[in-house]
Amino acid sequence: MVTISDPDAELVLKAKQNDKAAFGKLVTHYYEMVYALSYGVLNQREAALDVTQEVFLKVYRVIGTFEGKSKFKTWLHRIAVNAAIDEARKRKPVESLDVREDEEDSNRAPVVIPDLSADPRGRAEQSEYRELLDRAMSRLSAEHKAILVMREWQGFSYEEIAQTLDLELGTVMSRIFYARKKLAEALGQDFRKEVT
Repeated sequence: MVTISDPDAELVLKAKQNDKAAFGKLVTHYYEMVYALSYGVLNQREAALDVTQEVFLKVYRVIGTFEGKSKFKTWLHRIAVNAAIDEARKRKPVESLDVREDEEDSNRAPVVIPDLSADPRGRAEQSEYRELLDRAMSRLSAEHKAILVMREWQGFSYEEIAQTLDLELGTVMSRIFYARKKLAEALGQDFRKEVT
């Protein structure tokens, strides 16, 4: 039998025994991770906040069922991915990559890209790039958004993604390749529209 070393094991054990302070520490530690994933899939601040809250409420209710067959972080991430994808499916049907969203969504926050330039021109270019990336990401399916967020923004390894999503490693690699390809195509389409 394989024993998994989990840095959260002690807090999880206490949380399973109804220790609210221990559960609060888990929430504090993983809140940003769950929010970032939710936002990456939903692309709307309020929706991502709602899903994040729902995820932690669900975890609070079902933490007693956590068996420790994976790390707590992996288990939590699986719940968050499923919740974000479910919410995305409720909100709208899967969109074609040929559809262009010209409407501004006041609830959408931009994708966070580090500001590497202090000059106004550099900031303007980054802002334009953020808009293009945001629009392109919004056209991917919820599943492809989730897998890209996990890999590109949250730094999960292919193996961690496979374990979290309960997929074969080859399937993960294929989905990431496909998602990157579709994102590049969408970015290319939008970029060509911007310069013409």
